[in-house]
Amino acid sequence: MEQAENVFRRRYDVYYVTLLVYVVFAVLYILLTGTVTNETVAFGFRDPVVYIIGLFILITGLALLSSVVRNPRLVLTETQIVFRTRFRERAVQHAQITSLVIKRERTRINEGSSAVVKIRVRDKRRLVRIRVANYERDRELVDAFKALKNRLRK
Repeated sequence: MEQAENVFRRRYDVYYVTLLVYVVFAVLYILLTGTVTNETVAFGFRDPVVYIIGLFILITGLALLSSVVRNPRLVLTETQIVFRTRFRERAVQHAQITSLVIKRERTRINEGSSAVVKIRVRDKRRLVRIRVANYERDRELVDAFKALKNRLRK
């Protein structure tokens, strides 16, 4: 018997926006620090600020590339929650969940759905925290967790 799976993919728009802002800032900074002398233009590539911005661009690009390669997904089935990447998979059975709390995160007010799901798993010290806004179809994910919470109460 095959189980119905609800797959929620990780969103990458934060990486894209951050990378775009760094690149635009770097281009503007290089253009503004450039000098025009005797019909020649010298751009300010040898500035330490350009190196720092370049480092930020490199780190953000590597984080984006790493996330795209790993392809993290959250899979909800009838019996378990699966945290799946391209290379590994970790499952939490519904029977192991001792508590499931859905909270609104106060620091991310401007984004649409800013809920955080905290799951306490039996025999684990740490809570499993899921930021719903980091996944595609965030409203549907919140609804799925609310339905799961109602099923766990019974």
